[in-house]
Amino acid sequence: MTLGSSIAIDLSDLHHTEVRPLALSDDAAPPEGSALLAVERFGLSANNISYAVFGEALDYWSFFPTVDGRGNLPVWGHARVLASGTPDVDVGTELYGLMPMATHLLVAPSAVDARGFTDASPHRARRADVYNRYLVRVTDPVAAGSPNPDLEAVLRPLFTTSFLLEADLASNGYYEADAVVFTSGSSRTALGTAHIIASRSRRPALVGLTRADHVADVIDFGCYDRVLPYEEASSLPIGRTAMVDLSGDGEVVAAVHRRLGASLVHSSIIGATHRFAAPVDTASLPGAPRTFFIAPEVAGQLSRDAGTAAVESALSAAWRSFAHAMDGWLHIRRVVGAIDVQSAYQRVLDGEASPRDGYVLTMRT
Repeated sequence: MTLGSSIAIDLSDLHHTEVRPLALSDDAAPPEGSALLAVERFGLSANNISYAVFGEALDYWSFFPTVDGRGNLPVWGHARVLASGTPDVDVGTELYGLMPMATHLLVAPSAVDARGFTDASPHRARRADVYNRYLVRVTDPVAAGSPNPDLEAVLRPLFTTSFLLEADLASNGYYEADAVVFTSGSSRTALGTAHIIASRSRRPALVGLTRADHVADVIDFGCYDRVLPYEEASSLPIGRTAMVDLSGDGEVVAAVHRRLGASLVHSSIIGATHRFAAPVDTASLPGAPRTFFIAPEVAGQLSRDAGTAAVESALSAAWRSFAHAMDGWLHIRRVVGAIDVQSAYQRVLDGEASPRDGYVLTMRT
């Protein structure tokens, strides 16, 4: 029997974590109308660190609330139903969805069908359904297109953003840009987006900006037409360009804006992988104004325009292609147990992980 535990993060200092007991265990009986899940594996990447950095501003800590200035970081992964207090959810069902960094999760299933259910817990009522939906893996086409479950756990949430980002760019005709520049070009979200664009017959050139020690690995993946270290951003060719910023690094963003000036026709804000970068005022930079990319809004519009079934089919096909490309490139790092999970979190938080390291963690021993 596994006793419940979770990792609590100090919101005033993200480096400070502690393992806390949960009032849950494998043999706990869930209240009527709820279900007890065993959190079996979850991915951890710079994307989750962005959740932590923007946690208070964007209310990410409300998904799995704790007390006294601590938070439980939302992560994406797999769970299994241990016990069910509702006849519509079967024990043993394997699920994909948003999890806490913990051994267990208690949910309140609603809108149950053969494909999954929504957690209707009161503290999640204000969140978009995409964050609250738990998908049954045996009936899920994306899970079926995964070479292995570890790859799905570490890449799927990032690739979903990639898919929506490319769809948004494509719906705007890539802003008639001759090139799309990605900051943090080694991030999985950037690689996924570039991978999709690279498959299009009519597309702009793709340029990845990354750390100098990541250039060789990014070139090896093969989705960009050109990969440059950040120090060479000043050598970008002048021409109609769209920028996708996943770094959140004001200095990098400023360098691109100043180099391209009026030829920068689009500048979007996606993430903040460079959490230690010194802030730079980007409000008065030349070129296109910076705009936030809001994935749930794009997902809703895409479903309204094309229909849910068509979007799901396109996502599944794109995922299958990307997952198989990543299967030979990404090194899965499996981490078991609370102490080692804390160590892996610190490594990712400090930006020490290689772009080819995919962390798949479990608190369950």
